[in-house]
Amino acid sequence: MYLIIFICTCLIILAILSICAQQLHELQASVLSYGKLNLHNNKKPTTNWANQLSKLVVPKHYFSHFYVIGLISAIVSIVELISLSYFKKPLLLIRLLDLYDNRTGSHHLSQQQCSIGLTLITCHLIRRVYESFWIERPSKTATMHISHYLIGIGFYGAMVLGSWLEGLSNFESLHQQTPVDMMALLAISLFLYASYHQYKCHVILSSLRSKNEGYSIPRGGWFEVLVTPHYFADILIYLSLNILYRFQNYIMICGLIWTAVNLSIVSKETQTWYYTHFSTEKYNQAFPHGRRKIIPGLY
Repeated sequence: MYLIIFICTCLIILAILSICAQQLHELQASVLSYGKLNLHNNKKPTTNWANQLSKLVVPKHYFSHFYVIGLISAIVSIVELISLSYFKKPLLLIRLLDLYDNRTGSHHLSQQQCSIGLTLITCHLIRRVYESFWIERPSKTATMHISHYLIGIGFYGAMVLGSWLEGLSNFESLHQQTPVDMMALLAISLFLYASYHQYKCHVILSSLRSKNEGYSIPRGGWFEVLVTPHYFADILIYLSLNILYRFQNYIMICGLIWTAVNLSIVSKETQTWYYTHFSTEKYNQAFPHGRRKIIPGLY
């Protein structure tokens, strides 16, 4: 399917561009930073075009749109696949895919894998919607670049599609129900483990700030060993999906690469922000044994 190729290409290009942008001062100062990193960003654009580019921002709490739109697309996908699988009746989305694309590359994942994958993605989006509206406390003045906003919406839509596109053709034929294999059980277990710890991290981050207080150093749980453990949990979530698909889902592989690259860059910026905002001495006193940025024992 051309759509599979398009999504994979976009994700890899975005990963490469993120690495390049980190090395270019003008893009680093105008595009990469968001939220608290942008509020206290000492790297200011030095050219007019970069200064104008930096003004294209939206409120950071628009992050919730990623998950709301992603959840809507997941619900639409579930309805589409139920109609195709049980009633042999393709609805609008699949009709459009058949009209403008082909089914090449949509046979190599099983119906069971795709059904479990879509279920896990949907659960992830439900949790993130809940956290966005009832747990997290984003600053009213925090912003993010509009490119982050558009990429975020596109990414979660792509992950929903990626959970079933490469097994779409297998939803049209009857299959015997087979027991869930060990790889699927491992994937589900890792997904639940990572989701639980990410939720705990978000609760800790939320507890640091009341409406009238500023930022402080997060403590407890995975924050004792990592600067951005919630990002590590995100990587584990997409790793679990790749385990489910036995690393044969090209969109999910590219999604994992993009997630790891993008969040590693942000974690480095976050550590720099902590040193700048709280002073290196205060930060080192809080963590005398040091802590990794995002991946335990590695980075």
